[in-house]
Amino acid sequence: MEKTVYIVIGCDTDPDRDYFVGDIPVGSLSWRGMLEGIPRAKEQLHWLTDSDGKPPAFTWLIRADHQIKQIHGAYDYILQNHTDFLLELEKSGDELGWHPHFWRCTEDGKNWRQEHSDTEWQVEMLKEAHAAFQAAFPGRPRTVRMGWAYHNNRTLATLDELGIEVEISALPGLKIRPGKGSASMSNYYDWSITPSRPYYPSRADYRREAKDGEASCALLEAPNTVAGSFVWGLVSGVALARKMKDIRQLGYALSKPAFLSTITSKPVLFKPMLHQVKKDLARYDSVFYVTPLHPDELIDNMHPMYSLEHMKANLGAILELTERVDAKTRYITGSDIKDHIRD
Repeated sequence: MEKTVYIVIGCDTDPDRDYFVGDIPVGSLSWRGMLEGIPRAKEQLHWLTDSDGKPPAFTWLIRADHQIKQIHGAYDYILQNHTDFLLELEKSGDELGWHPHFWRCTEDGKNWRQEHSDTEWQVEMLKEAHAAFQAAFPGRPRTVRMGWAYHNNRTLATLDELGIEVEISALPGLKIRPGKGSASMSNYYDWSITPSRPYYPSRADYRREAKDGEASCALLEAPNTVAGSFVWGLVSGVALARKMKDIRQLGYALSKPAFLSTITSKPVLFKPMLHQVKKDLARYDSVFYVTPLHPDELIDNMHPMYSLEHMKANLGAILELTERVDAKTRYITGSDIKDHIRD
C-alpha cells in the first residue's frame, strides 16, 4: 500500500508576543503577526508543493475567548473586524478553526493567568465563545486547539457536545503540572499517557482512547507530532525544570522522554522531528505530521529560535525525506484528518 505523510499545519492565531516584536502597551493586543505574517507565509511557501502539486494548506485557529472579550469588547472581535481577510484565506483552501485560551485577569487587573481550577467557568466560557463564533461564521469551527494545550475531561466533553469534529491539542508524553505555589504563573497540561496516533477519547480520561465498555467522544483527537527521543527529551526536561525551578519536570521527562520542535524552529532542533516521521513511515502506511506555530514567528522578529526562513527549510526537509523513501505527501487541514485514517 502507498505510504503517505499528511501534513497538518495549525497556526494558533494569537496576538503578538512582546519578546518577539517589542514592547506592546499594557492592556492592548497587537496583531501584526496575523495581518502581515499570514499573507507573507502564504506567498513565500506557495512553491513547496505536495505530491499532488498543491501548495501548503493551513488551519488558522482564531482566538475567541474571555481575554479577547475583555480587551476588545466581544468574543468574535477578530471574526467581525477581519471578516474579508479570513474568508479569503478560506477560499484559498485553508480552514478557519478555533483557539480558545483560558486566560483570566488577576484581581488587581494587571496580569493574565491560565485558569485551570474553575471548571464551571471554563465550560461556560467555551459555550459562550463558541456561540459567538458560530453566529459570526456559521458552520465553523470544526477544528480546535486549546490555548497552552490544556484540557480536562469536562472541557474536552464540552467541545464534543458543541459539535467540534477534530481536536489537535495533544502533546504525547508531555506534561507540565506546577506545584501549588507556582501554578498560577505557569502553563499546565497533562498528555503523559496519550498515544501518538489519532484516537477517539474516552469520556473517563481525555488523554487516551476508550477502553471496552467506556463511552467515547465523537470528536477525534489528532496529536501533535512529538519525537520519542531520550536525549532530546532529557534536554527538554532539564530546560523546563530550570525554567520552572521544579525538579519534578526532569522526572516527568525521564519517565517518558519526548521532545517537541515546531515547523518554525531552527533546523538543527527540527532534526528529531524528521527522524520521528521516518520511524513512523516504517511502521504505518499513513502518517500524520501535525505541527503548531504562531503568526509572530512569520514576521521579522527578535527571537533567535523561530522564523519563516526556518519553516521553509523544515517543510522542504519533510518533502525531501518522503521523496527519498518513496512516500507521498498531502497537505490537509485539521478537519480533514478524520477522512484519512487508515491504520
